[in-house]
Amino acid sequence: MGKSRLSKAVVFLAVSIMLILSGCQSIPKEKEVILLEEDSKLYTNSFKLDQEWEDYGIGDPFIMRYNGKFYLYCSTKDWRPGIKAWSSKNLVDWSYEGLVTEDPITTGAYAPEVVYWNGSFYLYTSPAGQGHYVLQSDSPTGPFVVKTDNLGNSIDGSVFIDDNGKWYFTNAGTQGIVAHEMPDPFTIDIGITTNAFLGHWTEGSMIWKRNGLYYMTYTGNHVFSNGYRVNYAVSKNSPFGDYTIPSNNPIIINVKDEFKGLGHSATVLGPDMDSYYITYHNLIGHSAEGPPVRELNIDRLAYNGDKLVVFGPTNDHKQPAPAMPTVYGWLSEDSLSDQWEKTESADGEKVLSKGTTDGIFIAEYNFRLNDTDAAAGNSAIAALFSYVDEANYAAVKLLPSKHELQYVTMRNGTEQQVAQAELPKEFDYTKLHTIRVEQREDSVLVFFDGMKKLEESASAPAGGKIGYIAVDSKPIYEFTAFTNEADGSSDFEAYKPVPGSIEAVHYLKEAERGFHMKQKHSESSGFRKSDGVPIHKLDDGSYSVSLQQSGDWLKYKLNVKDTSKYGIGLTLQKPNKDVVIEWSIDGGEAVKTKIKADDPAFIEDTAKLRIGTMDISAGFHELKVQLKSGVVELQSFELFAVDMLDKQQPIDQLSVQTAIGLFEQADGTYTGSGSDDDMIFAGNDNWDEYELSVDVQLGAESDSGGVFIRESNESYHPAQVRDAAMGYYIGISSSELTLNRMNYDLMLVSSETAQLETGRKYSIRIVAKGGNIQVYLGDGAKPLINYTDPNPFLHGKIGIRSERSAVSFSDLTVKPLKK
Repeated sequence: MGKSRLSKAVVFLAVSIMLILSGCQSIPKEKEVILLEEDSKLYTNSFKLDQEWEDYGIGDPFIMRYNGKFYLYCSTKDWRPGIKAWSSKNLVDWSYEGLVTEDPITTGAYAPEVVYWNGSFYLYTSPAGQGHYVLQSDSPTGPFVVKTDNLGNSIDGSVFIDDNGKWYFTNAGTQGIVAHEMPDPFTIDIGITTNAFLGHWTEGSMIWKRNGLYYMTYTGNHVFSNGYRVNYAVSKNSPFGDYTIPSNNPIIINVKDEFKGLGHSATVLGPDMDSYYITYHNLIGHSAEGPPVRELNIDRLAYNGDKLVVFGPTNDHKQPAPAMPTVYGWLSEDSLSDQWEKTESADGEKVLSKGTTDGIFIAEYNFRLNDTDAAAGNSAIAALFSYVDEANYAAVKLLPSKHELQYVTMRNGTEQQVAQAELPKEFDYTKLHTIRVEQREDSVLVFFDGMKKLEESASAPAGGKIGYIAVDSKPIYEFTAFTNEADGSSDFEAYKPVPGSIEAVHYLKEAERGFHMKQKHSESSGFRKSDGVPIHKLDDGSYSVSLQQSGDWLKYKLNVKDTSKYGIGLTLQKPNKDVVIEWSIDGGEAVKTKIKADDPAFIEDTAKLRIGTMDISAGFHELKVQLKSGVVELQSFELFAVDMLDKQQPIDQLSVQTAIGLFEQADGTYTGSGSDDDMIFAGNDNWDEYELSVDVQLGAESDSGGVFIRESNESYHPAQVRDAAMGYYIGISSSELTLNRMNYDLMLVSSETAQLETGRKYSIRIVAKGGNIQVYLGDGAKPLINYTDPNPFLHGKIGIRSERSAVSFSDLTVKPLKK
């Protein structure tokens, strides 16, 4: 017996040693990522709603969230009175609510927006663009009554209420968005022009606050321009602060006929109380009266630290419907339903959820008191969370007579006040008010009517039931809910639309499901710190994520519009040595890419590289990014459809996408009109790496023109910025060649002296490979311009331009680069 046991022990020990040496024990089994089921609720932009304005649609959409529901308002068709509204519980299914006002003053009402404050709804609009009026109602669906004379201040007024209860107003301007203080809801002080500006008329602004930052979205170009677009800016100081304009602008743009003129956005908290959504309109056709008809669109927003990104814009691409809270209900309507229970105790009336939250959660409480309770000096209502039993919970207490909030904890029957905050003295607690509690990894945030009033550190997140305790009062409980997300954690599980850009730190939740690290990282950046993943905060306020050992990986959910070959544009920090990464879809065969530490694209610490392609079919997928060798710090990656050039093609054989101005064509030569800014764009937005050759001839010494490469999103309208395109422009004149980066403006990045005689043809050759652009003049062996863009446009059309001159172009051809 002893010998037998010894033999088995030896065998077991030998096998164990072999497993350890082989590394098998160090590789945990990957957990399954469950993808969206076919019968899940989906939606598709653009929306078509019941009772839209006939022959006009929905323009300048604004969505307000109130008591767990959403209310949509839009501009009124010219020469018609009244403002229409719709309501929804999920941002997808909308019901028509009728005209919220029919006052003649609202004829042709522009961009109505509604704000709720202390029992009243305030509607701001500029009828026919002739200055602003304020209307008031006690219901989001009206009737709204005019309360002011004309307050002026241009168009597109928007109201923001800061955490201290101070009101601000913004409106459109010729030099940027104008911001004003508001002493009260009916008064607008003299404004100042902010640096939120798009080079021309700028409108459609909105401000919201998150994690101490003020975000402003705004729209530029004429409202009927195909290049109407949305930018965002961020201020750390105030709504009047000096705004930073992040480099990932614009966040919404598309000029294709089937989906163009995207703009005038508004942002709203999603149904799950953690996600954010942005709504905007697009243009289609023309109405009988001339102006384009407009359509409603809604896409998801997400955050990477200070950075704001849009999952879109999407069109004719099925998207998962916004998530609802884990538990929710309108308690006055549902009679508590089966998810809640009401009891009476010595402490007062108690309402509790039957379900419990996770450790990380958001809970929201909407309620109002009756007249007697609100006037009583000893009445109180507590919003409960992390409730385990009557001796162990946390709560936010409202003391109406003191206009005070108290954050308290109950531990083993002993109550401790953690913090308190004052509320506006004018608040009437017989009106509906909202308490919102956000439990993060190491802190608790308390909001009252959207204003952040408290933020306290927490030793550890704690789950439990939510509910109410009412002391000497009988409140009316309205929308009450919790979701097991907080601080944007729902962004991690959201499907990322493809084509599109993905933030590297938006990997899926849970070790061995969304990420694998051979060695858990101990240092914390303050973002996703419990994951043990190396995350670093960058100078722009966003975060990067590192893969440090061979076998480390990250996973993401994708929603791919079309089956195609997709190029990969990876933004990363400069590595110390060469890196090899594998990319795979749904566990299939991996695509291996190599990143050289000495890649010339790393002229700065960060670069965006074109690193390979993947074949991906349409539908919902799981993407895995795995490190094979080296150490890499990832910021984001772009997946873009690639249409490879297969042969050399002259411009005459290319599909002309856009023609602007009066170029004359004869025998393969294109000559500028001399009077217009003539442009022709040809080819395919999905071309990536190619070489363009063209002969150029100046008709006069003052002539100037140029060639576009990697160009997209071109537009033209008499009332918009001049350089309305995205990509690169090689400018040509008698004295120099220039390379310009275009992003609805023109930024000179390189220039070289060149003496070009009039009436003589010059051969120009341009090579676009990755982020590198080389420009050759004549038959020179070396490029006259050799520029590497650290944040390049990686794909786009070609084009030619005559800048109000008679410059001519001939023998233009484009051909693929040899791989």
